[in-house]
Amino acid sequence: MVTVTVGEPTHAVSDRLYGVFFEDINLGADGGLNANMVNNYSFDGVYLDHHSLRVQGSQRWRAQSDPLRFWQFEGLSAVSCGTQRPDEHGRPVSTDCPAPPVHPHSRYARLSVHGGHGIEPAPARVENLGYNGGGANAHACAMSIVKGHGYEFSMVLRPVAGDCDIRVSVVDRYGLPLTDAATFRCDASASAATVSARDPQASVRREADDWHLLAASLQGRGTEYGKLRIDLIRRDGEPVVCDLDCVTLMDAEYWGRGDPKWRFGRLRRDLVEAIAALRPSFIRFPGGCIVEGVTPGNEYRWKDTVGALPARRQQYSMWGFRTPDGSSYAQSYQIGFYEYFCLCEDLNAKPLPTLFAGITCQSPYRDPRHIDIDSQYFRDVVVQDYLDLIDFANGDPETSRWARIRADMGHPEPFGLDMIGIGNENYGADYVAKYDAIARAIHAKDPSMLCVMSAGLFPFALPMRRSWEHARSVARVAAAIGGAAGAGDTASGRTDGDTGVENKPETIVAAVGSATGDAIIVDEHSYHSPDWFIAQAHRFDDYPRCGAGVYFGEYSANGYFAGQPQRYATACQWRSALAEAAFLTGCERNSDVVHMTSYAPLLAHIPGKGWEQNLIEFNPAHVNPTVNYEVQRLFSANVGSLAYACSVSPEAPKRLFVSATGDQGSRRYIKLVNVGGESVQVTLDVSSGLRALGGSRRRMPTMRVETLHGRPQDKRSLEYMGPARGDIRHEVNEYRLSSAQVHVAIAVKPYSVTLVTVE
Repeated sequence: MVTVTVGEPTHAVSDRLYGVFFEDINLGADGGLNANMVNNYSFDGVYLDHHSLRVQGSQRWRAQSDPLRFWQFEGLSAVSCGTQRPDEHGRPVSTDCPAPPVHPHSRYARLSVHGGHGIEPAPARVENLGYNGGGANAHACAMSIVKGHGYEFSMVLRPVAGDCDIRVSVVDRYGLPLTDAATFRCDASASAATVSARDPQASVRREADDWHLLAASLQGRGTEYGKLRIDLIRRDGEPVVCDLDCVTLMDAEYWGRGDPKWRFGRLRRDLVEAIAALRPSFIRFPGGCIVEGVTPGNEYRWKDTVGALPARRQQYSMWGFRTPDGSSYAQSYQIGFYEYFCLCEDLNAKPLPTLFAGITCQSPYRDPRHIDIDSQYFRDVVVQDYLDLIDFANGDPETSRWARIRADMGHPEPFGLDMIGIGNENYGADYVAKYDAIARAIHAKDPSMLCVMSAGLFPFALPMRRSWEHARSVARVAAAIGGAAGAGDTASGRTDGDTGVENKPETIVAAVGSATGDAIIVDEHSYHSPDWFIAQAHRFDDYPRCGAGVYFGEYSANGYFAGQPQRYATACQWRSALAEAAFLTGCERNSDVVHMTSYAPLLAHIPGKGWEQNLIEFNPAHVNPTVNYEVQRLFSANVGSLAYACSVSPEAPKRLFVSATGDQGSRRYIKLVNVGGESVQVTLDVSSGLRALGGSRRRMPTMRVETLHGRPQDKRSLEYMGPARGDIRHEVNEYRLSSAQVHVAIAVKPYSVTLVTVE
């Protein structure tokens, strides 16, 4: 019999211990979180030219502008028009344009239906399959329609010549209707072009340059995957020409419906609800490797992602090379930094934006490029982007240009940004120098802003040494000159006579009075085997408590660093979730230095994914929270504000891992993880905790025991169609305790995670 004793509180638990990390990987944004089901909605598609991956050096990564990709045209011709398009390096170049686009950054499709007097005109139509993941699935319909559900359609159209009706609907793969249809009259035969709605569920609004916004509400007539169809029906056999842009179709019950701040990008509700159930304390975005990009010009520029949707400059995704066809992955930025901040606000999670630090992706085989730290571009673009982002998130619209953009988008109040990531998985002397330059500029603007420093890609002491040595030296200097307690003195440029360190605003690298109390925080990542994660449960026991905190920002027990095969059949098995649970008990026990954690990747489209191990899978109709998700939910939704001493008797097997947190005078959460194949008989001594909870004859404490268990190979899997299959077992029992002086006997099942809640 093993005795587990919960004692007195040892330290405060970071209120940001469990968060989520979102990166546009695995079609996580377009095709996933983005509620718009139309693929390449604005005819601006730019993609990775995957054929160039065989080339070495500066030509290894190239962009491929393909504005009409994912659109099918029947009975008409289509050409792409606009005033600019990206070149092979993603830089905008000027192009001829017959008429003004919706926005100078945006392209559109010019559709031409040719005349044919005396002949029954052939059908003229435009179709879009949606996000089907590509590869073998490239010709599959991907727009999920449910009978009785409402759907919102919109597009921007400009009549150029001729007279026609435009009919919009969703049809199945055979062309049979899945929704009702909405019809518009488009007439450019007179001196002034007109567009009007012919159905009560449709509307038209005239915009600038003869563009018209067409909108309609469609009702689902069947439950199936379909495709969007736009029919152009000529009225007199004459040629018809019109321009088309910004086509959207989404479930009317998108996230934030009715909230005026959600007026641009819209989010898929079921995915947001799955994320919300984790109760994340923070959201890190937009990446990940996507932050740095793979070549200069491919880095994520947050300024390209705000404002009205047509104003947002699209970018190819570096993750295109991991998609089934190696190419068809664009970042439309329908979800940009404004939407990420709004999502954080809705979920009561703190934002952790991470920006480009002047070094492209340093992962193996990526051919990284370094921007000269002494260059004007580094000062005026790289560094300035951080400062302008602080203004966008927190600034006063009366005095700040970027704050005015935020207010104009629908959010005049500040977002409350208090931490920011400098680069992702960067390392080396050049990175450390760039980190310091950026952090100094940030702290000259906002001394309390917590900066997150990268420790690189690999979770081992040697490759992380430079970052950690530097971070700890920053923390020591901050402590020597007063640390968080000396905010006023730090800002005034005081010199500490004992240290000789001059603390002027322009030299500050450490945060002063940060949200977590850290002078600096270091981001470690690991994609290793289940055995590695189990062995790392005591990883942080000996980390110095010096003011340099830990953010374990990307992890999953997928075996990648161990060279284990990456196959869907073995991904997200219960054995990996168990290992992650064992590791998280160590994070809770050491939550005085481990201040943030987040799993990665968060979302994955089935089958359009590049990584096999993911927290939440989805297809067009269903969401699959994996068994790893269930562990994350159990931990993140059940953590207290204090960590409690938790001793285990010497005879305890090494396969048992324990942590305890709680709230003073309220409740205790005890987590027991058994990674072995035999049950463990545990006597749980919570007497100290029960007395603190105030047990009495009138109301004795209650105990709730929630257990997740299964075989190591058990998983919950998802295919392109249909709901998830397979599972682990979930058991919940509740008891009323008869005395505050009791030892509770618990049989901890084999291969299980058990949460004991006493309150």
